[in-house]
Order: sequence, then structure tokens, then C-alpha cells
Amino acid sequence: MIHALRVLRAAALLELRYLAVNRFMLFCVFVQPFFVAITTMFMLRRGTVFDPTYVVIGATLTGMWSLLLFNSNWAIGGERWQGTLELTVGAPTPVIVVIAGKLIGTTLLSFVSMVVCYAVGAWLFGYSITIADPVTFVPSLLFMLVGLWATAMLIAPLGILWRWVGQILNVFEYPIYMLAGFLFPILMLPTWSNPASWILPPFWGATAVHLSSSGGADVGALLGIWIVLLLSSAAAVLLARPFFGLILRRAIADGTLALT
Repeated sequence: MIHALRVLRAAALLELRYLAVNRFMLFCVFVQPFFVAITTMFMLRRGTVFDPTYVVIGATLTGMWSLLLFNSNWAIGGERWQGTLELTVGAPTPVIVVIAGKLIGTTLLSFVSMVVCYAVGAWLFGYSITIADPVTFVPSLLFMLVGLWATAMLIAPLGILWRWVGQILNVFEYPIYMLAGFLFPILMLPTWSNPASWILPPFWGATAVHLSSSGGADVGALLGIWIVLLLSSAAAVLLARPFFGLILRRAIADGTLALT
């Protein structure tokens, strides 16, 4: 257990160092949520029910999701291209633990998006960005990070197992924006699409964060949302385990870890 925690910590720190010099990932953290926030502010600020806090949080979530989506889809493939996947697989620590640590580092960096979007709303537009219930907002935000991380864990092995899946996942950025209700409630979507939202951990995380920031739900309602969020996150990680096992079995049977 202690060894696994050390590996998680080392992998997270190493990933943070890598992301700190990766211009595309930094674009997802700093530039993309900035423009999403500005665009959404201009589109909605004349509305009668405009809530700048909702827009800031929604834009934050888009930046977090974009970073985790692209980095999780590249988490194992990147090791392969750098020639370190064989060493990772051959190490005593399971590959799933190493990838989990890398995505923890990604999740921590994605949190910077909130600072960027707050600056857009509070400084550029001059809005008062306030959290109605900070006591429930903090755990909601932490659970949201767990949900995003768990979803990324499920995505990570799929792109390396089936190349066409990895290509499809790259366009899942905006569909998740909509299905998870980052920038607007899913009630605006067709009712037949709602079940797709209900199985997504980011949807429950976004719901908890938006409700706690606006004070639109009591602790009892949020508690139920937190439980569903954590259960769906656990289900995503458990579903990812056999896919990681399939990677190892294919590597042993086919010997296709290296590119050369």
C-alpha cells in the first residue's frame, strides 16, 4: 500500500513537470477556458436569468475536461512513443497504478482553469463572483475532480487497444460539455439524451458544483448527488481494470509494446 502511494506521488509529480512544458496542454488549461468564458459571457450576459458564477464554473469545467480527455487518451500511447512503456509494464507496480498517478497530476493542473475563468468574470467583466454555500462547494468540487479523474481512467486504455476508438475519443470534448451540463442544464437537451448524461460521473459532479455555488439545493439533496457521483466514479475505475488487463495480455501474446 505504501509502495503504491509512493508510485502515485512520483507519477503525479513527473506528469506535472511534463505538462508544465507541453504547450498544447497549457493551451487547454489557460487559453481555452479563457475564450470559452469570454464567449459565453457575451452570449448570455443580456439574458434575464444570467448568472456569471454559473458561467465561470462551467468554463472551468470545460478546461478541466479538455485537459483530462486529451491527456488520458495519450497517457499510455505517450509512454509507447517515448520508448518507456516496456519498462513501465515490466516494473513491479501495476500499469494501472502508474497511469492513475499520471492522471492525478493532470487533474491537479486542470484546477488552474478555475483561476483563469475567475479572472475573466471578476476582472475583465467586473462581475461579483460569489459562492452561495462554500461549505458544500468545496467537497462538491473535490468530488467533481474525482469524477473527472475516474472518467479519464476509463478512457486511458481504450485508445491503445483500438486505434479507431482513440480517434473517436478526441471529438468527445464538446459532446461531454453538453451531456454533462457544464455550461447549460441538460433540460435544454432532448429528453432521449438524458440517460446518457446520468451514467457520466462529470454530469453528477457538474450538478453538485453548480447547485452548491448557487445555493439551489440543501445538504440532503447534495448528499444524494455526492453518493451517486462517487458510485459512478468507482464503477468507471472498476470497468477500466479489465481493459488494462487486456493491454498486458495483448502485450504478452503479441509482443507489440515497442514501436520498433
